[in-house]
Amino acid sequence: MNRISREITRSLREVEKDLGKPVFTWAGNDYQCSPNEATASKILGLGGFALSADLLLFVRKAVLVKGTPKEKQTLTYPGKTGRKYRIDKLGVLPGDEVITLVCNDASEGV
Repeated sequence: MNRISREITRSLREVEKDLGKPVFTWAGNDYQCSPNEATASKILGLGGFALSADLLLFVRKAVLVKGTPKEKQTLTYPGKTGRKYRIDKLGVLPGDEVITLVCNDASEGV
């Protein structure tokens, strides 16, 4: 793990702690994350409105004991009792130790 990875990972652990250790549920297991606000919004682009992200989660790879989520899979946030979201894009932060899950309401269009 390089210096950038260590710093990002350390910072996210602190954010998770400060936020009360929020979790999302994927594949039947709870995973700690650093979420942004869940907000529904649309962006006007060429050809009309396009859905933007309803939820963005930052997840340390170290907490993903059952593998890495894939695009088009669903998760529940917060935890098992929350709302279902579809993973529309998966990204990786510098250092390759943290992934981003860009999610939208699972009941909305694909």
